[in-house]
Amino acid sequence: MLKLQLIVLSFMAILFVFDAKGDRYVSTSQTPMDLLRQSVIPLNSLDDSEDIILHIGQKPLVLIGDSTHGTHEFYQQRINISKRLIQEKNFKLVVLEGDWPNVYTLNQYIQSQTSLSARQVLHSSNPDAVWLWNNVEMLNFIVWLKKYNENLPAGEQKVSVHGMDIYSFNQSREQLIDYLQLFSSQAAQQAYQRYQCFALFNNNLHRYGKAVRRDQSLSCEKAVIEQYLDFSDCRYPCPEQYKSIDDDGFFYAQQNARVMKNTEKSFRLQYWFDDDTVSWNQRDRHMMESLLASADHLNKPKTIIWAHNSHTGDARATEMADRAQLNIGQLLRQTFGEQMFSIGMLTYSGKVMAADDWNLPAKIKRLLAAHPYSNEALFHQLAIPHFVLYLHQSADLSQYLNQSRLQRHVGVVYRPDDEMDSHYSYTHLADQFDAIIFIDSSSGLGTIFK
Repeated sequence: MLKLQLIVLSFMAILFVFDAKGDRYVSTSQTPMDLLRQSVIPLNSLDDSEDIILHIGQKPLVLIGDSTHGTHEFYQQRINISKRLIQEKNFKLVVLEGDWPNVYTLNQYIQSQTSLSARQVLHSSNPDAVWLWNNVEMLNFIVWLKKYNENLPAGEQKVSVHGMDIYSFNQSREQLIDYLQLFSSQAAQQAYQRYQCFALFNNNLHRYGKAVRRDQSLSCEKAVIEQYLDFSDCRYPCPEQYKSIDDDGFFYAQQNARVMKNTEKSFRLQYWFDDDTVSWNQRDRHMMESLLASADHLNKPKTIIWAHNSHTGDARATEMADRAQLNIGQLLRQTFGEQMFSIGMLTYSGKVMAADDWNLPAKIKRLLAAHPYSNEALFHQLAIPHFVLYLHQSADLSQYLNQSRLQRHVGVVYRPDDEMDSHYSYTHLADQFDAIIFIDSSSGLGTIFK
């Protein structure tokens, strides 16, 4: 009998090994699809995030990406995860892939610092960008955030929402000058004169970049740097010097100066080097700079970042690395290492809110079934409509998922007739994210507000 038991145990030792964590048996004879199927955790609803919250643990930085901007399920899942992180893990800052002045309007609402309604705030922040916040999903979230802040005990830090993107040049200029006008007309006039450097190009940054390439003497670099240094070096009355200076108001104006400085650099270098890679990298470096500035201003709270997968996934694990492109996911991983947890979201088919081209209105468009050699198609084969997959459960799983596969990226524009060239790139998934949420068939965002 003992001999028979030893034979059985020896046979099992051949078939099974411990995974990387040492707490699960994995059959060495199983196929990769078997391994994948046993590794996923089905989710019952968009509010099913208990296991995800447990995996995040005490990490203070959570990135939640999406492969399409205009997908209802991505928004709702991300919102539900964020709510739980705020309620259960004391996260206090949500940073969006959105422009600083626009998102600040949302922040004023959730901090009860404006008389505008939630609908008015969403529409005034960005009336055309249904992909970002002018949608039903975001309406419900900011109403929830406002109520959450109102119910906090007196003196407890409230949740803030900040933007980190770079496309608010004219708006940032105007609001910075308005701020300076409150305490010094001379300072406001000086800022106005500095920014008049761009008037020669009708404040068109593309025209500016092309002109500076021909004649460097036309550069406005010095003007925008000096304006920023006036804030960062406390050349204006600042909170460090005078307690009467409103800390938030000063920081808001300083961030607008940062936008001006970094946007000028982005367009100038883009045309100088005739390379979109330069402007992409400058944009994501600005995102990193803005994120860190917001965190410092709020005493380094636990932070959630919402952005497209192309920004939140580590660029080193994608085709971007071949083009010498970086992103905020890479920069944060290099800076914070295991202190961050990154989640990507993928979908196989369905519908999406997107435009036919830039500056055209958004509409619900049918999302083609994903390419057969994509991560999305691989997950579709599992026939599990909604699941989360942690990508580093075992060495075998990570190795399998790190095989080079296509991944779809849909932003503001969706071109199904040109999908391969416009929306796909190769990635190594396990090096790109810590976890993936997959929704087999998804739907477009809610009603556009008028």
